[in-house]
Amino acid sequence: MSNNIIPIIRHAPSRAVLRESFSEINHQIVHLVARIQGAVMDNDDHFFGLCDELRSQISELVDICRDYAQPELSADKDGGKESLRILILMVSHMELMFLYARKNRASETHYQKEINATADEFLHRQARIGIGRA
Repeated sequence: MSNNIIPIIRHAPSRAVLRESFSEINHQIVHLVARIQGAVMDNDDHFFGLCDELRSQISELVDICRDYAQPELSADKDGGKESLRILILMVSHMELMFLYARKNRASETHYQKEINATADEFLHRQARIGIGRA
């Protein structure tokens, strides 16, 4: 056994890089939500593929927020981890409404409106999540 200890240094991106990544991911999320709203009439694979991509972007957003070490996310206050979890659940809700629309064609318009309303609420919640400027 050697007494030499090799420290492991984590090379974390700078806060400026994290803020830039955060902005890019937010921009991509907004466009994905718009594409999901437009894909309501598309085939199942396309719609669910967009929803999976949106979940992936939300996961990246979670990672960026964690790396930024936001106290408000750790404290789980308004706009914190709970809001990020709610975004994931809202994606699942849109998928469920899509499936209901496919199963019950007579109520398809109702479910499409529900998807659009959920997407609008999603964007509202997502816009409230931010990282500091320090």
